[in-house]
Amino acid sequence: MSTPVVWLLVAAAFALAEILTESLYLAPLAAASVVMAIGTLIGADPLVLAVVAVGVAIMTLLAVRPLLRRDRLDFAAGGAEHDFVVGQFGVVEEHVANDHATGVIEIDGEIWTARALDERRTFAPGTEVQVVGVRGAVALVEAPEDRDLGHVHA
Repeated sequence: MSTPVVWLLVAAAFALAEILTESLYLAPLAAASVVMAIGTLIGADPLVLAVVAVGVAIMTLLAVRPLLRRDRLDFAAGGAEHDFVVGQFGVVEEHVANDHATGVIEIDGEIWTARALDERRTFAPGTEVQVVGVRGAVALVEAPEDRDLGHVHA
């Protein structure tokens, strides 16, 4: 198998993993892998190609992360059918950690996949959280005290 094909397979693997996790951390790696495939196809110097691929990954990351942050604050899109849960309180059943794509909460006997609104926050099992939005069928949560203190999430 030729090197460009291997890089395209790596890009496809990163793209598939991105689709499954929706983290937008893997998309830049997929873009960099495509750059590596094109570069090896045209015979670019490996060192120059590696520097360009890293640059593409960083630029892609800087371009897409703000879009995700803005998108997470747009609760109405994609979640209107589940808006009834917004404002309700739940208990964390499985550790909520966005960077690991984990999180399950229970709200009135129903089990929901959950992610923290502030992607830096994590919530341990047994913690009470409040649903502040819905993305598809995923509850976006924060600690009730964050809401009471009027913290602003950008």
